[in-house]
Amino acid sequence: MIIKGIKMNNKEKGLTLIESLVVVGILLGIVAIALTLYGTVRDRLNVKNESENVSFMYAQVTDLFSDEGTDDLDNDLAIESGIIPKKMKTSGSNIYNAWDGKVTIEGTGTNAFEIKSERVPAGDVCVNLIRNQRKVGWDSYEVGSNGENYSEMKTSSLSKNCQGTTDYVTITFIKSE
Repeated sequence: MIIKGIKMNNKEKGLTLIESLVVVGILLGIVAIALTLYGTVRDRLNVKNESENVSFMYAQVTDLFSDEGTDDLDNDLAIESGIIPKKMKTSGSNIYNAWDGKVTIEGTGTNAFEIKSERVPAGDVCVNLIRNQRKVGWDSYEVGSNGENYSEMKTSSLSKNCQGTTDYVTITFIKSE
C-alpha cells in the first residue's frame, strides 16, 4: 500500500534494543538528579525548621525566666511550660530534633541555659544551623568539645568544628549569665 508517496510495509514497529537502553539510561539519569535535589531540599528544610525551633525555645526561656533563675529548667519543665514548639516530637520527657536526635534543655545558672541537640548531620547542615542562630542572642556554641563565642565566630573555625569524625555531631547552644 502507498500513502502519499511513502511505501508502507507490514513490518512490526517498536524500539530496538539500543533505543530501549538509551531511554532507560535517560530515565535513570533523571531519577538520580531528582534524588540528589530531594536530599538537598530536605536538608535545607530541616535546617530551617530546626533553626526556628531553637530560636523559639530561646525566646520562650528568656521571656518566662526573665525575673527568676533557670536553675530548675529541664526537659520536663520546658514541655510543661510550653517552651518546646508543638512541631517538635516529644515522648515523655524526651524531645527530638528534625533528625531524630535527642534535644536537652538545661538551666545552668541564674539566667543561663543550654540547648543540646544530638545527631545533627555534620558539614553544611551543622554550619547552617549554627549560622542561623548567630543573631538570636546566644553567647556561644559547641560542636562536641570544640566551640567559640558568637562574637568571635569565624567561618573557617566553624567549618572545621562541623566536620566531625562521624556523619553526625552534637551541637550545644549556650546562653551565659
